[in-house]
Amino acid sequence: MPKFRLHRIFILSFLLLSVLFFSQSKIIKGKIINAQNGEAMAFVPVYIVSSEGIKNTTTTDFDGFYELRYENQPDSLVVKFDEFVPKSIFFRDYAGDELNVSIAPIPQKKDRTRTKNIDGVVIRKKKKYDNPAWEILEKVVANKPKNNPEKLETYSYENYSRMEISMSNFGKKLEKRKVFKDFRGIMEATKDVSGEDGKPVMPIFISENLSDFYFRKNPLSTAEIIKKTKVEGIGIEDGSMFSQLLTSTFIKYNFYQNYIRILGKDFLSPVNDNFKLLYDYELVDRNEQIDNLGYYRINFRPKRSSDLAFVGTMLIAHGDYALYRTDAKVMPGANLNFINNLRIQQEMNYLSSDESWFPAKTRVFVETAKPGKESVGIFLKYYSSAKNIQVNKPIEATKFDKEITVLDSATEKDEAFWNKNRYDSLTTAEKKMYGMIDQAKKLPSVRTYLDIIDVISNGYYKAGKISIGPYLQTICYNDHEGFRLRAGFRTNQDFSRKWIFGGYLGYGFKDSKLKFGANADYIFSREPWTQAGVSYSHDLGQVAFMYEDFSNRRNNIFDTMKKNGRMKLRRPFWQDTYQAYIQTDIFKSLTQKITFRHFNFDPLFPFSFSEDGINDMHDFRTSEIISETIWRPGRRILQTRNNKQLNLKDNVYNPVVTFRYTRGIKGVLGSDFDYNKFSLNIQQTIPMGIFGRGEYSLTGGIIPDKIPYPLLENHLGNSFAFYNRYAFNTMRFFEFTSNKYASLQYTQNLEGLITNSIPLIKKLNWRNHVTFNYLIGDLNPDFVDATAGNNFMQNSLRNKPFIEFGYGVSNIFRFLRIDFIHRLTHLQPTPFHEAPKKFRVKFSVQIRL
Repeated sequence: MPKFRLHRIFILSFLLLSVLFFSQSKIIKGKIINAQNGEAMAFVPVYIVSSEGIKNTTTTDFDGFYELRYENQPDSLVVKFDEFVPKSIFFRDYAGDELNVSIAPIPQKKDRTRTKNIDGVVIRKKKKYDNPAWEILEKVVANKPKNNPEKLETYSYENYSRMEISMSNFGKKLEKRKVFKDFRGIMEATKDVSGEDGKPVMPIFISENLSDFYFRKNPLSTAEIIKKTKVEGIGIEDGSMFSQLLTSTFIKYNFYQNYIRILGKDFLSPVNDNFKLLYDYELVDRNEQIDNLGYYRINFRPKRSSDLAFVGTMLIAHGDYALYRTDAKVMPGANLNFINNLRIQQEMNYLSSDESWFPAKTRVFVETAKPGKESVGIFLKYYSSAKNIQVNKPIEATKFDKEITVLDSATEKDEAFWNKNRYDSLTTAEKKMYGMIDQAKKLPSVRTYLDIIDVISNGYYKAGKISIGPYLQTICYNDHEGFRLRAGFRTNQDFSRKWIFGGYLGYGFKDSKLKFGANADYIFSREPWTQAGVSYSHDLGQVAFMYEDFSNRRNNIFDTMKKNGRMKLRRPFWQDTYQAYIQTDIFKSLTQKITFRHFNFDPLFPFSFSEDGINDMHDFRTSEIISETIWRPGRRILQTRNNKQLNLKDNVYNPVVTFRYTRGIKGVLGSDFDYNKFSLNIQQTIPMGIFGRGEYSLTGGIIPDKIPYPLLENHLGNSFAFYNRYAFNTMRFFEFTSNKYASLQYTQNLEGLITNSIPLIKKLNWRNHVTFNYLIGDLNPDFVDATAGNNFMQNSLRNKPFIEFGYGVSNIFRFLRIDFIHRLTHLQPTPFHEAPKKFRVKFSVQIRL
């Protein structure tokens, strides 16, 4: 046979054998999850073992996925990871090429006291210990300016994000209820959603977003364009709103910052500038190799377990000392309400062309606390991934015209689009979650529970195109009206997205009088938000609350108390109020509102006023034009289908400035007075690290023209048992009146700074705070002389400021707050009153994380 034929036969045989060999090669892939909560397990070793004991090993990626190739049928697949029970699965029990595995945490055992006899103890003097991790962390801190992504002048990327919220751990009592029986039926039908032998879960919300994000440092601006969104949730009516909430604009974590804001709380970063005082560190590995690059592995743990801090691991790159991977979990003993587990994992990409690091993948897992055996566990999983990252490249200025844009086609259903553009593939079980939610939404029992939740959260019951309420004001009792019944309504977005109508009817069984009101509002534009409206009411007013300063000072409990109790002490009067307004956002951070208001003052208590010293009037009318300007730098607004703006409170550290000018015009609709009123208010929250947060409200005002005292500033006292942070809580109603005034109201929320250090008390998760209120003012004597007789009994603050100081404990039973307040000035009796109380105890309810 010719030689060249032998070569051809050899090559052909080799190719045939190769094809046969590779045709026998198979792939097994899947996802490793935490059996306790469904959390994806990143960087977990997974290997398959043959009957001969040969191993083939890999590690799960950031998203918990693994993939292994094999030729001959293996004997088993093994998953072994620290703090988790090792798991071995026989291949003969499974068919197919997808194998999802759930691993359970090793049960925590109580510490056992062990004793051992020793012959003696030898004490040797050692050199001062220097933690080897400190040298590395000092270089991490020193290199923050170079490695922090915030140093970049511009950047942009495509972002994919996904969030899942699910329920589990139903107690036996809850499972007897109709809604949970229905849930259980759906969960049993799709057991594989939880993974092999994992706890069954019931998804209640799933969302996916694909967007383009843009950042500019100077001037500081961000913009995000949502290209595609998919939202399925029980009780979700406005999917586009949730799509905006789950974007990079609102969910971003930067461990280079000293404090990381999560769920409205400030957590200590493990690379805080003062890391030596806050954390303990352990250098685990000086040269961990990943993709042929070296990293330092350092474990960290807070010095005080009750601090808002993390325990976990970080990988730090050799050379530039940049964070590569961070796995941070909140300490179980942290003074945090309703959260049992909170974990953040982040992986950075090195951009060699720009010599910079950028967050590429982030995962957040949150599990609600389970205070009782019969409580439902709620699990939240959030994942985001960035691609096509561009840094320090020019970005068109027009991109920043609007912070968030939802494209018209973004909400159109297109499963083929997601299958093609989704960054990581969903498992078969995860895809079933959408169907589970769709089934649950159709359950009548679920609809009933959603209605109850809506009433509790909003105060209104939605009945088709109208909402009935608010229910807190349905029944009241006071000494003038007796029992007061009230019924009200307002239209919702199902009635119209432009028009809003509302009204109420009330009746007092003691005074036998009807009270009523009606309003109509029209939304001209949502971008920028422009709205106008008119209203009329015939009802009782109270002089003590005529000018309650600024609308962002609302307190629902305090508002309800105003209609109850000893109304006569607060000087009630009949009033017919006609009002018209228009409001618009001049800029995103600047809102302007103009209001015309006319009302009559018909007092139900002795009252007289003389403008000329001769003629007394016992009632009056006034017409006012009110201009209110609100500046909220960094304000963020969501686009919603609802008929009201939704302002996010994620920028609480920026001040809110409100300027109000009121012009009273004599002769308009029978108005009796000409006057001017000026007021300014500044409110802000100041982060203070381990000392918590300071919150202040600074107010000043002047009324230069002579008017009756009901139109002056009657400083807000508080005779109720409930605490009001914007009132003077040891001051009586009408104790002081001013036409010139300035006040500072300050609260220092120390969180658990003191209580976390007290044995036994720290287990209660109480929090402590300090308050300080300061008021100065003056009352023109001519204004007092204009009030005839003894009807005016207020005092002036001309010679001495009013000061009160308080301290207290909050988070008692997770909702109760107690304030102990000392009055420091104006302690002597006045001509019309006995000596005021120097000390008061006030209660309030607040639910905070």
